[in-house]
Amino acid sequence: MQDFASKLPPNARQMPHPVRFDVAYPVRLSRLSSFFRLILVIPQLIVTYLLFIPLEILTVIAWFGILFTGRYPKAFFDFNAGVLRWMANVFAYAALLRDEYPPFSWELGEYALSLDIPRAERQSRFRLFVRFITVIPNYIVFYFVQLAFFFITFIAWWAILFTGSYPRGLHKFAAGVMRWYLRQFAYMALLRDEYPPYSISADARPGNEVVSGVIGLPFFVAYVALYAVQLQSIFSRADTVHTSLAEGAIAREHPSAKAGSLRLTLLDSERTSFTTSFDVEAEKDGWLPTFFAPMFFSLEDCDSVALQNERYSVEDYDGDSFDVYWTGGRDRVTIFFAVPRSSAVCALTYFTMGGEIRFSFR
Repeated sequence: MQDFASKLPPNARQMPHPVRFDVAYPVRLSRLSSFFRLILVIPQLIVTYLLFIPLEILTVIAWFGILFTGRYPKAFFDFNAGVLRWMANVFAYAALLRDEYPPFSWELGEYALSLDIPRAERQSRFRLFVRFITVIPNYIVFYFVQLAFFFITFIAWWAILFTGSYPRGLHKFAAGVMRWYLRQFAYMALLRDEYPPYSISADARPGNEVVSGVIGLPFFVAYVALYAVQLQSIFSRADTVHTSLAEGAIAREHPSAKAGSLRLTLLDSERTSFTTSFDVEAEKDGWLPTFFAPMFFSLEDCDSVALQNERYSVEDYDGDSFDVYWTGGRDRVTIFFAVPRSSAVCALTYFTMGGEIRFSFR
């Protein structure tokens, strides 16, 4: 971590963040344009989406460029910074901060906002490997700031419709949220090494990267662990257990199967004039995290056609449906299935992070 901090310029803690952004406050805004803003901005959103593809590709190439030379290739930097400026124009228009339609261009001075991202002569190789960790707390805090931004924009929309103007205080806040986002984006796109501040202020200094890295590390480790468990499910599949739904057969055999940290056991079955029902016990068995959810169950008839879970059925579904009842606690639950007697149930499958549990009924 000491080497981490040493990569900062000597006076980085005293200087404002180098990514500068501001939007000129509009005195009057069009009510008609504001009302249809989300429709009018669609062509620009399509273009920015298409521009984002080469931006991602060039960012990956720039990662290797910085790794080997310590510099962001200038042509790539100019392109990606231009795309970010184009995005800023579109976002400002979509968020009602400006009334003028954004140009299909990223040139400076063509829109009533400023975004300045100076290119650094040298960049840190070390940060290439840690910024995905250090940025996690920034993303978490910004998520809540973003919720406030959406709420403010909704209020501003109504204010514009009734008064023709964006409340100045709300405009300043919305522009500040965009400033935070653009600094965050520049950091993750490798355009700048300075950590995005936890602030909407134009004069905010870079945030504390070391502390953010310490906070973000447990989140990163947890994410990698969960992802590894999900990858395990690709290569780990439980063997199919063959049994019978004949009355009394399950009660005698109590067939069970396990995948990851989840064990399923069939308890009993019963046939009535209207339904075929059976009980399944799900229990945590092992150290890996697990949870139970009815939408992960699948029932199939003898033609391998999936039956529809009544709780999650779709309106145009014309096939057979089944009901699921769910009781129990955190580590052990009992699931009760009720299937129309007319439906032949030939397989029960449960998809887990540790694989697939499947019971095949003879």
